[in-house]
Amino acid sequence: MEGTHAAMNAPRLRTENIFQLSWPIFVQNATHSVVVIVDFLFFSYLGDEVAGTIGQLLPVIWLGVFVIPVFAGTGVSVASQYMGAGRHEKVVPAYMMNLLFTVGMAWSYALGLAVFADDIGRWLGMDASLNAIATAYLGTMTGYFVFLGILVAYNAVLSSRGMTHWLMYSAFMVGGINLVLDALFVFGFGWGVRGVVAASIVGCAAATALAIWLVHGKLAVRFYLRGAWRDMRGVLQPMLRIGIPNAIEPASYSLQQTFLSAMIVSMGVVSMAANSYAGRAQMFQITFAVALALGGQILMAHWMGAGRHDDVDRVFRKALRVAMLVALGYAGLAWVFSDVVLGFFTQDPEVLALGRQLLLVAVFLEPARAVNIIGGFSLRTVGDSRFPMIVAVIFIWGILPVIHFVDAMWGLTLVGMWVCFAADEILRAGINLWRWRTRKWTKMGFAGRAVPGDG
Repeated sequence: MEGTHAAMNAPRLRTENIFQLSWPIFVQNATHSVVVIVDFLFFSYLGDEVAGTIGQLLPVIWLGVFVIPVFAGTGVSVASQYMGAGRHEKVVPAYMMNLLFTVGMAWSYALGLAVFADDIGRWLGMDASLNAIATAYLGTMTGYFVFLGILVAYNAVLSSRGMTHWLMYSAFMVGGINLVLDALFVFGFGWGVRGVVAASIVGCAAATALAIWLVHGKLAVRFYLRGAWRDMRGVLQPMLRIGIPNAIEPASYSLQQTFLSAMIVSMGVVSMAANSYAGRAQMFQITFAVALALGGQILMAHWMGAGRHDDVDRVFRKALRVAMLVALGYAGLAWVFSDVVLGFFTQDPEVLALGRQLLLVAVFLEPARAVNIIGGFSLRTVGDSRFPMIVAVIFIWGILPVIHFVDAMWGLTLVGMWVCFAADEILRAGINLWRWRTRKWTKMGFAGRAVPGDG
């Protein structure tokens, strides 16, 4: 009988307070953002050419780093809806199916990266010296994805139980490892770009080992083989229903940014560096919005399974208000103190001047981006995954001909490109808010309540 192997009869959520769930996620993601910024400090120490080149390669890496964890969020949504509905026999199969998907995606991506590492920089229009940097970076990053697929699946198990504070402790460990090894590998061993990436790989491997121990040791979750595929097939439909739209949007965004990177490369090293540094300066604000979205995802999925639609709407509105206010305040301060913010990375006056203009555009861009982060995660979590995916794909790819038209007519600058991004985010934000207010999502839950005696 399905559920015979389920290790936990009644898995429970740790808390129903969005801020108790979200603040450890924020600290976790902020720590990861610090790690990325520290990495960029080491890249900038190696030269603006190195930092600028890697900045333009990030969309290629995002194709894996964003898509795989976002897909892993499918496991949180599916398992949490089943928990909220009291269908506990479905929970562990959802965890196992999530692990199968994420590992398959990550290892396939690592293989593709290894095969095309020598070519990607050249495809983006980089000359031989920049492509050599790109090859070293991308070739070494393959090792990171070997562990990432496992890590995000196990972290999804912890998130579905509300154990977000454990993810925060793991991030502290990774941050410490990364800082020490960055310095050792770059200053001590002289490994350059490969040394910075190697530090990230070791940190990811350590986090993976810790997550496995927490899930199987502390939570006592037991995976199994006998009858596993039959039980996993039982959760396949909701996994695909939520997971495929989950993956398509960040994949489309990463591919779009890859195309745009080729345009930025053609603008020169100053534009490459300014775009990289200004983009990194926004990471903490984006991190905050994502943390609220992920905390809300846990609650919304549980409450959708339990049929508590008014509570779902309440937590959405609270997350939205807070995310928008923080985005506006953070982006405004980053612009006002732009010389200080960008000065962490470079003292080049041209880069600083261009970066200051980009941070002014971000004052308008980031609040809208916060709405889309909260709105997109929320709609997908409650089962309305197709709509935000279709809207996102239309806008992500639709903006490319607009950018090319503006460039052909008037000659597009990097600032003009960021203005186009802001317009895109603002329009999408209005559409996502309208969709939520229609409340069509109230009819899109999939778990259903458990019937006493079923099973």
